[in-house]
Amino acid sequence: MNQDLFLVIALGFIIFMMFFNGRKRKKAQAEMQSGIKVGAHVLLHSGILGDIVSVDEKQLIIETTPGVKLTVLKGAVRSIEAAPKKPVAAKAPAAKAVAKPASAAKAVAAPKAAAKPAAAKKPAVKKPAAKPAK
Repeated sequence: MNQDLFLVIALGFIIFMMFFNGRKRKKAQAEMQSGIKVGAHVLLHSGILGDIVSVDEKQLIIETTPGVKLTVLKGAVRSIEAAPKKPVAAKAPAAKAVAKPASAAKAVAAPKAAAKPAAAKKPAVKKPAAKPAK
């Protein structure tokens, strides 16, 4: 009798926790969906990332890449993400025109093969001596 009571109480506790966690998850989802606004960067359940262009009552229009717009339901939004950082274009260093003597230009241009480090030679592998015929 004591064991049966313990099992019923444990089962009731597990069901209560499942119900409580489900309510908490739904509340967080509703709060996130109410916070959706134009310009936010969102992640959809399908894994698509994009910026919100317009918001209707049930639908969103997101722009994944410039010129590509998708219409999705609000329920498809998994989370609101931080806007991605735009890659900074690497500036090429400006080539400086430095006057070099003609002999220096020839010395730099000629030994292109010497510019590569010489590959270290591997020691020759000695082959075992042939066995004498019997």
